[in-house]
This record gives sequence, structure tokens and C-alpha cells, in this order.
Amino acid sequence: MLKKFGLLKRNVAIWLLVAIILTALVAVGCSQPETTTPPQQPEGEKAGEEPAKTYAPVELNLCHFCPPMHPIHTNVLVPWAEEVAAKTEDRVKIFVYAANELAAADKNYDATLSGVIDIGLVLPAYTPGLFPLTSILEFPFMFESPLQSNLTAWELVKENPVIRDVEYKDVELLWWGTTDLGHFLMKHPIKTVEDLKGKKIRSPSTVGNDVLAALEAVPVSLPVSDAYDAIERNIVEGTLLPISTLISFNLADVVDYVLVMNQYATPLHMVANKNSWAKISPEDQKLIKDMLEEFPRKIGEQYVREDEAGYKKAEEAGITVERVSPEELQKFKDKLQPLVSKWLDEMEAKGLPGWEVYNQIKTISEKYK
Repeated sequence: MLKKFGLLKRNVAIWLLVAIILTALVAVGCSQPETTTPPQQPEGEKAGEEPAKTYAPVELNLCHFCPPMHPIHTNVLVPWAEEVAAKTEDRVKIFVYAANELAAADKNYDATLSGVIDIGLVLPAYTPGLFPLTSILEFPFMFESPLQSNLTAWELVKENPVIRDVEYKDVELLWWGTTDLGHFLMKHPIKTVEDLKGKKIRSPSTVGNDVLAALEAVPVSLPVSDAYDAIERNIVEGTLLPISTLISFNLADVVDYVLVMNQYATPLHMVANKNSWAKISPEDQKLIKDMLEEFPRKIGEQYVREDEAGYKKAEEAGITVERVSPEELQKFKDKLQPLVSKWLDEMEAKGLPGWEVYNQIKTISEKYK
């Protein structure tokens, strides 16, 4: 019995010793400072900086009003889209849709603004009242060639931020310029201001409406795509349009007479939806903007070639082409100059710097004559 008690006592002592040792080990372990491995900083980033934003490849659509055979489509826009893809290594692809395929001409800007299309190339005249300062490019007798008008427009929009800040603040303005210059394309000859009296003539815009009314003609507002049918069906007796439309819109089939007078240039703009543009990395945005710097000269020279082709087409088609005489041209100018002052004064009354922009255009255009 005593032997068993001694054995039990020895076992208790051993267990007490083990417990003391374990307690000591735990205490030592708890007293060690905690060590953690800090998260590895991504290469190229500094502490406290936000991670660099990554940009996925983006596909954008561009819709314009010209027919698919138009040189602006085949010689300018499609090659530009291909160049964008090449220079961005397919990070940005632009698909070009002609002939209002994705949005009607008069809905193009709204469709771009809402994101229905990503990029729109269209005439601002299709949204009357929305771009009053832009319309100054269309005032009578501002330019002598489409190259001059395009170089002037681009220099203006870069030098004077009012155009972007006032009229294009809701979109990304990619390019701003004009078509080639407009003349009277008629079914029957006109040579004088008096010859226009009472004639129904297709007008390209509200500015054109005022011009024709001041010349005592009857303006009929129609998009350029409707000019052929309107002339063929005698809805109008002619149209204000560039001579190149004898080819690009097949008007050589319905026009017999052209009175050349460089009467106006039609403003054009190419704008992008802001959200669509923001999907492109800043580096690729710069690449694209750098490419667009070539557009004023490229498009201006393209329209010069179209003009030349238009005169050749008129000759081949037996269309009579005459230039207004200097004396008669002055009569046109005398009738239309009061309109210019009226339009500009109306802009000033609305707080727009109409006279400033007009005078700046006139000054810049002298450089590019």
C-alpha cells in the first residue's frame, strides 16, 4: 500500500513538472514580438499611390452622312481608322459606317451625345441653333478654297477655346472644318441676282435659308441626300452645293447649269462620346489626336481634288459652268452683308462673342489664301 502511494506521489510530481515546463514555454512564446511579411509593392508603384489604371482594347463605331463611294469615306476616314488600329497595335479599332447607317444625319450629334454611336461626323447645320459660333464658317464669301477654309477653321479652334468651351463641352471635339465651297447648281441658267427671284432652291441650313430669302429666292430645307430627288421631281429648281456633288451625289444626272461664286463653306465636325473616348488610354488618345492634326490639310486637299473632278464631270456631262461677273458678285455681296451684321449682333445679344470669332476667322484666312 505504501509502495503504491509512493508511486502515485512520484507520478503527480512528474505531471506537475511537465505542466510547469509547458507553462514556461508558452510564456516565452507569447513574449516574442509578432512578425509579419509586408505586402510586396507592385513594380513601378510608390507607397501610397493608386494602382495604375488598365485599359482593355476598345472598338468604336463612326457614322457619317457621305455615301460609301465618297472620297472622304474611302480616302480619308477608312485609311485613318486603319492607321489608328496599326499605331495603337489594335488597342483601338474604329469601324466606319457611311450613308447614315447607324443614325440619320439630323440625329447624328444626339446619337453621339447619348452613346448610341461613339463618333459622329456630320454637318452642324442639321441641328439648327445648337452651334451658332460654328455657323460663322458658313457665312457668305468667307473663303476662296476648301483648303483655306479647313486650315483656317482648325487654327481658330486651337487658338480660341470659346468654340470648344461653349459649343462642344459635352463631347470630345476631334476635328472641326468644312466641306468644299458651295455654288448654285440649277436646272436652268441664272446669271444675276434678279434671276433668282421666286426660284425654289434647296437650302443646306438656316444660314442658307436667310441667304436665299435675302436674294428673293424661295428656300427649301432638305438634307443633301434628298437633293437629287427634289431636283428630279421639280420640287426645287436647283440647290446650293459644291460642284463635287455632281459626282458624289450623282447630281450630274439632274443639273444642267452651275453658277460658280464660292458663296459659302459648310461646317463639318467630328465628335466623340465622352464615355467612349474615356475608354482609350491617355497614351493612345494622344496618338489619335496627333494623327488628327493632319486632317485639316488632308481633308482640305481632298476637297480641292473633288472640286477639280466636279469641273471635269460637268464638262463630260455637257453641263454649262459660268462664273459670276465681278460686278454681279458685288451685287450679291451688297445684298448679303447686312445679314452678316444682323447674325453677329444677335449672337452678341445672347452673350456670344460673334464679332470676335468672325474677325478672327477673317484674319486667319488671309494667311491661307
